[in-house]
Amino acid sequence: MKNGIGSKKLLSIFFRRIAGCTILLLLFWGGVVYLYQTRQIKQELFLQAKKVGSIFIEGRVRPLSKKDSRLFEHIINLLHQKLTHFRVVMLDVYDTGKQDIFHYVSEPDFPAVSKGKKILGKVFSLVDDEEYIFIKFQNDLYLRIFSPLYHDQTLLGFMDIMVAVDPNILDRLKKTRTMALIMTISTILTMTLVLYPLTYNFYRKLQGISRELRESHLHTILALGNAIAKRDSDTDEHNYRVTYYSLCLAEHVNMSPASIRTLVKGAFLHDVGKIGISDNILLKHGKLTEEEFKVMQTHVELGGQIVKDIRWLADAREVILFHHERYDGSGYPFGTAGEQIPLTARIFAVVDVFDALTSQRPYKQAFSYGDAIKILTKEAQGFDPKILNAFIEISKVLYDETAPAGKMELIKRLEVKLFHYFEN
Repeated sequence: MKNGIGSKKLLSIFFRRIAGCTILLLLFWGGVVYLYQTRQIKQELFLQAKKVGSIFIEGRVRPLSKKDSRLFEHIINLLHQKLTHFRVVMLDVYDTGKQDIFHYVSEPDFPAVSKGKKILGKVFSLVDDEEYIFIKFQNDLYLRIFSPLYHDQTLLGFMDIMVAVDPNILDRLKKTRTMALIMTISTILTMTLVLYPLTYNFYRKLQGISRELRESHLHTILALGNAIAKRDSDTDEHNYRVTYYSLCLAEHVNMSPASIRTLVKGAFLHDVGKIGISDNILLKHGKLTEEEFKVMQTHVELGGQIVKDIRWLADAREVILFHHERYDGSGYPFGTAGEQIPLTARIFAVVDVFDALTSQRPYKQAFSYGDAIKILTKEAQGFDPKILNAFIEISKVLYDETAPAGKMELIKRLEVKLFHYFEN
C-alpha cells in the first residue's frame, strides 16, 4: 500500500484527540476544584457562624435554663452593636430536656425562619452531632445551625441559630474559588501547550510504525494469496477482482468497517489451503474424479488450519472455511445453511462464483456477463437471496469497469478503497 495518512490529516486527527482529552480534563478537574472550593466556602462560613453561636455559652459550665434568658438578650444586643459580619436573625435555645428556654426573631415574618424544623428534630435525636443548612432569600444568604451545646463532656442544652451571611465575606470566598478554578484551567492549558509538540511527534512516530505494520500485514496477505492464485490459474488478477467485488458489494449492503476488514483478508486468502493440494489434482485440465474432488474440498479446512494461529488473520477463517457453503445447505465442508453461514462468506460466495464464471481458466472459456448472471439466477437457491439481488443491482457497472482492467489498475482501485478501512 503506497497511501498513508497525510501530515495535515494526521495533525487534524491528533489535534481533535488532544482537544477532546483537554476538554475532559478541564471538565473533570474544574468540577473537582469547584466542588471542593464550594465545600470549603460552606465550611468556612459554618465555622465563622459557629463562633457567633459559641458566644452565648461562653463561660457556661452548667446546663442552661430559663434563668439565662436575660443574658442571651444582652448578648444579642451587644452583637447587633458590634458584629456586622454575621447578623443574628433568629435564636432558639433549649435545655437538656429539649424545652424551649429562649426565643428570638429579628424579623417575625421572615419566611426562612420556618425552614429546618425537621433537622432540629434530628439534632435532638443524635445529641452528639450538629447540622447546618444554607437558605437563600431575596438574593441574600442565611446560615442556620442546629447544634448540641457542651462544656467538656457535659451537655448544656441545644441551640438553633440563624445568621445573615455578610455579602462581602461571601464575595471574598467566591473570588478565592474563582482564582482556584482559573489556576487549574491555566495549569492544564499550559501543560497541554508544553506537551503538545512532544506528544505529537511521538504520536506521529507511533502512527508511522502502526501504518508500516498494517502495510506489512497487507503485503503478506497479498503475497500469500497471489502465490496460491498463480498456482491455480496462472494469474493473480482473480484475487484482486474478487476482493474488489466483495468490497463494493459489502459497502452496497452497508456492512460494518470491521466486517469489511475481515472480508478483505478472507477474500485474498480464500484459497490459501490449496497450498496443500498436490499439483496433479490442482492443475488437472480435465474433470476431477470423485476421490480427487474430495481431496480438493479439503483445501478450505487446510486454509483454516493455516491461519488459525495467526492473531491478525484469525477472523479471515470465516471466509476461508465457509465460502464454499451454500445457502440451501448443499455446500461443503460442513453443509451449513442459511444465515448460519457468516455474512462475509455469503457475500464472497456470490462474487467468487461470478468471477469464476466470467474468467478464462486453462480448463474453461469465460462466460459472458449475461450468461454468468443467468447461471447465478438459476442456481439462486445456493446464495443468500438478499445478497444475490444486491450484487445483481451493481454487477453490470462493476463488471464493465473491472473485467477489462489490468492488474495495476485493479491494485490502484483497491488501494483507494482499502486505505479507508486499513489506514485510519
